[in-house]
Amino acid sequence: MAAAGIGRPRAEAAAMYRSLGTSALEILHVAGRGREAPHVRIDAPSRALWRQALARGRGVVVAASHTGNWDLAACAVAREVELLVVTKRLRVQSIDAFWQSARAGQGLHLGEARGAVARARGVLRRRGAVAMMIDQAPESASHAIDVDFLGRAALVDRAPAALAAACRAPLVVAASRREEGGSHVIVVLAVIEPPPRPSRAWVTTATAAATRALDGFVRVHPSQWLWLHRRWKRLDRAGERTTLEAQCPARPTRSSSPAEASKAA
Repeated sequence: MAAAGIGRPRAEAAAMYRSLGTSALEILHVAGRGREAPHVRIDAPSRALWRQALARGRGVVVAASHTGNWDLAACAVAREVELLVVTKRLRVQSIDAFWQSARAGQGLHLGEARGAVARARGVLRRRGAVAMMIDQAPESASHAIDVDFLGRAALVDRAPAALAAACRAPLVVAASRREEGGSHVIVVLAVIEPPPRPSRAWVTTATAAATRALDGFVRVHPSQWLWLHRRWKRLDRAGERTTLEAQCPARPTRSSSPAEASKAA
């Protein structure tokens, strides 16, 4: 945080850990109460943008992030529209089984990297939403781009923008934050419209724009982003393309659960 120029980094870091611990407890509560609606809302301007994006009739690709309680935010969205979250299995099997079960119980559709493109296209054809994380270093650098994020160059996965371009679906950059009193709010940071024809240049530009939008949010709400990930690590660009990368220029990155992040902390 200090390297990124965040004011009062120790206080903000402490607030981040508190928020992370609270998120883990919230997931436990939701899992124990079945399909009880979590206390999450979309603020008025963001709801208008969200509805406009859905009204295009081509579904939406959500450039999501580990902000606020990202799992509760996804659960809230899934109550309004079909939502596929592109994710990967966690390393700790017991935590993974609980996390996947808790989210599926809230109506989320979960998809791993293998076969994600075909499933995502199907959801978008049904005017649903596909959420893919943009704030973690991708596992392969072959189809990532360098973008300045919080003052340092970071590799950013182009898969969300590539999917949006291929399906002509709006790319909705979204984040969530915790409010006083324990409620949560989802904010639409940007809606990026794809061109009539897919373009590698647009994918690159949209990926950079989505990252800049998230950068601005984190600078205003630093305690609401998961700083524990090695976001600025460099990767070997010589790796072979995976099946998913061959279909949609980059592979989705590994997503963490609040419970696993708390355990790692």
